[in-house]
Amino acid sequence: MNKLTSILGGFAVIAIALVFIVQFRPNAGQQMVESARCAVEIRGACISSGHYWASYRLLAPRADAEVLRQLNFRKITAEGLIERQLLNEDAKRLGITVSEEELNEALTSGRMHVSMPLAPITMPDGRVIDPRGPSYRGLGMVRYLNVKNRQTGKFDLKAYEREVRMVAKMSPQDFREYQKEEIIAARMRDLVRSRAVVGEAEAFARYNQDKSTATVSYVRLDKRFFADLVADKSQKAIDAWVALNKEEEERQWNSRKSSYLPECRVTRHILAKIDQDNADPEGAKAKAKEKIEQAKARLDKGESFADVARAMSEDGSAERGGLLGCVTKGKMVKPFEDAMLKAEPGKVTDIVESEFGYHLVLVDKVAKDLEAEAVGRAEVDEELYLKFETERLTAEAAKAILAAVKGGKTLDQAVDTYLSELEAKVAKKDEKKDDKAKKDDKAKKDEKKKDEAKKDEAAAESPVRKHPQRPVVESSLPFNSSGSPIPGMMPGSNAATTAFKLEKPGDAADEIVQLFNGYAVMVLKEKKPASKEDWEKDRPMFMAQFREEKQEDALVAYISRLRNTLGTEIKFGGAEFTTESKPAKEGAEDLGE
Repeated sequence: MNKLTSILGGFAVIAIALVFIVQFRPNAGQQMVESARCAVEIRGACISSGHYWASYRLLAPRADAEVLRQLNFRKITAEGLIERQLLNEDAKRLGITVSEEELNEALTSGRMHVSMPLAPITMPDGRVIDPRGPSYRGLGMVRYLNVKNRQTGKFDLKAYEREVRMVAKMSPQDFREYQKEEIIAARMRDLVRSRAVVGEAEAFARYNQDKSTATVSYVRLDKRFFADLVADKSQKAIDAWVALNKEEEERQWNSRKSSYLPECRVTRHILAKIDQDNADPEGAKAKAKEKIEQAKARLDKGESFADVARAMSEDGSAERGGLLGCVTKGKMVKPFEDAMLKAEPGKVTDIVESEFGYHLVLVDKVAKDLEAEAVGRAEVDEELYLKFETERLTAEAAKAILAAVKGGKTLDQAVDTYLSELEAKVAKKDEKKDDKAKKDDKAKKDEKKKDEAKKDEAAAESPVRKHPQRPVVESSLPFNSSGSPIPGMMPGSNAATTAFKLEKPGDAADEIVQLFNGYAVMVLKEKKPASKEDWEKDRPMFMAQFREEKQEDALVAYISRLRNTLGTEIKFGGAEFTTESKPAKEGAEDLGE
């Protein structure tokens, strides 16, 4: 029975082959696109525009045109065909081919190959496209055409020809040659992948690296904290910095002077936010309205706008007495701007409602021309100075805390010591402000002397301890060697790798960790290696995944070596094969043939 089945199967293959030979003989059928033009020329070998547009359609048959433009899909298509050509050239060297019978079998199955690039691509503007990245996920190298009869479920030549003409817009004979090159390239990829082997010891080492976890204690030093409480914001300090950095100051001012000229208004505000997440929107509005009315009542009694803003405003400007700077028209939301432009300098506006909540607005003065330039320069100078100064102060504080930990203190002790010393400096600075501040500070000191038990409570009321960005010791979630132990780390940070190099709990990293808005000090809390029991359970799946990863890495490395032989021996047939076209008019087909 098996022999008879084999014989009949052989006849079937021969019959299909004869049909393909007759139907797909050279020049049989009408060509759907002009294929003589070269889309890409590599060392004199021509990749036709017919192959290019077939690949373009097969790679993304139903993708939105705008999505294709964003993905640089024409360049992706061209690079896939370049890799295919290189693989075919190397296949000749190795004697790898595909027989007519094998080609027929592939075509009658409906399983069609298309080349997607694997090696990273550097664009003319310097951007690097990784075709294996998340944006291109799902764009595999195989497409299935509907080549079977709906009633019988068997291969149908007419259905096949219809699919080829509709999807690839090629004649069956051209499509046959196109698929022959694609299948050879696919075989080369499979050959390279097959050479990548994985030993169990290597796999377990990788598993241990991936599955072992660590937790750390860390403290973040935020630049905003140092800008508000530590930096010397006196005019003398700002002028001294500007004198040493005049060129940078001038460059920044020239780039920003249009934000101040010809007129700007030195503006303050008090904000009562409306809680957008409140289940009772009307209740949230009423609460915010009540708060802004309380602020207005305090102003009506004679309190200074800056003091009330510091005490009650829910905006980041509260620490600066509500100061927003010198504001020009078009910079604020409309209700706020309307009130600001109508405001009489020195007088508080009525309550203003915006999308953010309720405001009270005060314009200190209207600055024009030379005065606007003077005000603008002063703001730019202060901002630049604080940018550089807080960078320095933040790094210094992080290094001081790290040195204390290296000297034997725990991270909590080091941070508490730093904050206590800073508190003393801030309190001393505040004592010089006015008599009232001196009396308040003296009263607090007397109270602390009378009742030592209230020490922590008094400290908690200090500007240092209540600042929202104050340094606080935190603990990370468990992470592996490629994880992110500290929120807000700068790209390229090796904090996770560093943590795994620390030997025992309490050990501190040798270097401070750079964050987007400051620095951090990191101390190992715990390391937990992967268990042998978990390895035994996960081994089959992990070995398979690791092998696949190594195979893909080997293939990318192989293709990269082939590409490195090209040099300048590559020429594109036109910009339409590498550059996305502009959005087509409605009803027009954006395929470029």
